[in-house]
Amino acid sequence: MFLNKKSTFKEIPAILGIVIYACYINWISGSMGFIPIDSFGWLDTGFSILKDKLPLRDYWIFTGLLLDYMEAFFILIFGNNWTSHLMHASFMNALISIVFYFFLKKIGFDQKFSIFYTISLATLCYPVSGTPFAYLHSYIFSLIAIFILLFASKSCKNITWFILPLICFFAFLSMQTPSSYLILIIILFSLIYFIKTKNFENLKYFFIGGITSILILFIYLKISSTPLENFIYQYILFPLTIGEERILSSSVAYVSLSDQLNIKRIFGDFKFIHFFLIPLLLLSIINFKKNKFEINFLNFLIIFTALILIFNQLITANQIFIFSLIPVIAAILHKNILNYNSSQNITWIIIFLVVFATIKFHIRYNIDRKFHELEHVDKSKAIDGFNIHENLKGLKWINKFDQDPKEEVRTIKNAIEVIKNDKRNKILITHYQFFSTILDEDLNILNRWYLWDNNTHPTENHKYFEFYKKMVNKNVKKNNIQVVYLLGQNNDFLLKNVSNYFTDVCFKSKTLEKKRFSMHELINCETK
Repeated sequence: MFLNKKSTFKEIPAILGIVIYACYINWISGSMGFIPIDSFGWLDTGFSILKDKLPLRDYWIFTGLLLDYMEAFFILIFGNNWTSHLMHASFMNALISIVFYFFLKKIGFDQKFSIFYTISLATLCYPVSGTPFAYLHSYIFSLIAIFILLFASKSCKNITWFILPLICFFAFLSMQTPSSYLILIIILFSLIYFIKTKNFENLKYFFIGGITSILILFIYLKISSTPLENFIYQYILFPLTIGEERILSSSVAYVSLSDQLNIKRIFGDFKFIHFFLIPLLLLSIINFKKNKFEINFLNFLIIFTALILIFNQLITANQIFIFSLIPVIAAILHKNILNYNSSQNITWIIIFLVVFATIKFHIRYNIDRKFHELEHVDKSKAIDGFNIHENLKGLKWINKFDQDPKEEVRTIKNAIEVIKNDKRNKILITHYQFFSTILDEDLNILNRWYLWDNNTHPTENHKYFEFYKKMVNKNVKKNNIQVVYLLGQNNDFLLKNVSNYFTDVCFKSKTLEKKRFSMHELINCETK
């Protein structure tokens, strides 16, 4: 798409090098430690799809629909193991790296600068997590959509305008934010392009691509027998309540926007992004009338993209994951400086700052693993996940909650044996979302994550709780559930948190390991 066939053939050595590096750097990072609620997401849900238990229809999700199916694909091809999980994330890191490389080549960079900025992006993008993460998928597909829009505005090819809405669709099915914000930006800048160029042939294909995306969604819902209301409640209405609470700074919000609006947060945490964004903004404004439409379109689209992503980062409850914007904005600033024939010293300052920022955040996030809150954990104590099960081979088992992993490993191995030997129909509620893949058994998961603050699913004080409760009870009856297992760390999974999901059911409970592991048989309340 970005280069002709002859040029692409010449790029094969660079492409292979970038792919190998992007996969390797993510693989190394993703293998070191974990945070239970984030690192194991999509392993069991992806596996469930292969057992004909589908997201939205059979278990609650509020994001990451596309990730579930991508995970299922990687598990199908490479097996039920940690390797498949890492390959999924590494693929995404390689994908954005290759697209960015071709984009840089298309806007006029030579190979050495294109490779330089691409390596920086590959270092700072997916490796901050290392394992599949919905925000990063959405971020990556959104960036790809931005690059395709810029390419489409330059090439005017109908196929590119048709593909653009499909990539936006992938971004939205990964995570509603930041994709929703950036889709609005893409629509706005596309309209500016159509009005400026009066290229209504491109507009027609852009519209057809959008209609095709909507049709794909409805065809999926029809084929999978997923009620439309499930999609609306889980993927639209419930996430809106989370965003509304955060933006309006509700007292029940996990993080509020008003708390984030301070100098330290806005400028301190994103200072390396601002080092390039502010000069680019000033240059773009000063030279707005001098610049051609093409360079203005490029500059302001990247500027608005960066601002939207910073805003989105402020209202999320996650560590910062947008440092890979640094090489993107730096490259566009570099492009502007080349256009103005400015001193080469400025270019070398940009390169030095990009190198410094890349090394700094590589150490902090990829080596120290700040994203998973492992920067103060003694990683030398990590043990290979193979000690739990061969499916987890390659994972260096350490996390901030159990900094002596031997005890945690013992608990999990015990839980695996207990659940494996229980032949009844069962539900497992845990953050260790890999039990289904290890046991090769459908454990009838209720949802991907379990927090009791209305940030992963509705709890009893939420307006959509009854819909969630109805879905849980349908799951219980359809699968003839006889027992529920709760597995966590230090009493983070208690029966009182989940018992109100069940209708007309009582429990006969047994603690299998204090504060960690318990069994709750479903019984008739009259015989309790």
